[in-house]
Amino acid sequence: MIPRNIKLLFSIPFIIIICYTVYLLTIYHSVPDIIPIHGYGGKNDGFGSKLFLFVPILLNLVILGFIWMIMKSPDKIKYSFEVKEEDLPKTQYMIQLVLIVLAIFVTVIMSPLSFSDVVYQ
Repeated sequence: MIPRNIKLLFSIPFIIIICYTVYLLTIYHSVPDIIPIHGYGGKNDGFGSKLFLFVPILLNLVILGFIWMIMKSPDKIKYSFEVKEEDLPKTQYMIQLVLIVLAIFVTVIMSPLSFSDVVYQ
């Protein structure tokens, strides 16, 4: 069972994604049809359709889905350390908090980086 405050905290990445999507949709008409596609090193590796701007949203939702699957069944996590039975709920709660921090971090990093060269110039 996932505590209510964990569910509320897990909604933060979705709020960020919704804000990013709304912003992207509002400026979508002004984005060129062909945009630079980047790989590692910050150099233009090629060009692609502006539909590629929606790929980070989909990737982020997939990552959040995996994180949610881990969070909803923390009893299936194999620990590399011994957990006492009386400490198990606290340990599972801490793991859920760490996963939320990871989800927020991934969402914050993926959202603006995906279209920094196109929109922020």
